[in-house]
Amino acid sequence: MSDYRLQLTFDKKALKEVKQARQRIMLAKPVNGDSPNVVWLSIDPFESTEVSWKEEYGIYVSDTSVQHSAKITKISETGVPAQDGAYYTLTSDTIFEGPSTDRAVPRGTFAAKNKMLYDDYPSLTFGLTQSALVNQKPEERKPISATPVLATQAVAMTPFTYVYVWLQAEFESETIITRIFGEHTVAKFGGGVSDIALEYNPQIGKFSPGE
Repeated sequence: MSDYRLQLTFDKKALKEVKQARQRIMLAKPVNGDSPNVVWLSIDPFESTEVSWKEEYGIYVSDTSVQHSAKITKISETGVPAQDGAYYTLTSDTIFEGPSTDRAVPRGTFAAKNKMLYDDYPSLTFGLTQSALVNQKPEERKPISATPVLATQAVAMTPFTYVYVWLQAEFESETIITRIFGEHTVAKFGGGVSDIALEYNPQIGKFSPGE
């Protein structure tokens, strides 16, 4: 599995202004090519913040509705790393079984079937989780996506290696968002790129490659 590292820095004056505004660093990752809809990591900024992770994922299920600013509460999840190119089945006991191989699920895609009884839960929220180290502190199995899945139906989830980075005040990790407000930067990992350094530029209100 690939190892990635993101280094985020502030100069002292900019950091003081960000702290006074009570803003935090937001990280999010796209799934299925869509814009991110979950705050993966919400980080208290320092002059230098290092985030590192492996391309390993888990699958979770939640009874949290996909609504803006909702905090995700997981009710069940697979082990990590989950197997791509296969599907997991959520049983009526809220337990994931599998993986089971399926030619309809390509490599790089994670899939789940919702076998929860309709009378108990007409719909549940499924998504991927990913762990990271933030300044060497573990952040375990944090959701990166959220998709409503009706009872008896299935979902396929293909994660991307890109990371969206921006500053915002009100959100914690594991929070559903309908859109990214403010100026964001996309750190384009993958294709041989595994290490990116960005510096906050207060003139444009976003992170940009350091000099």
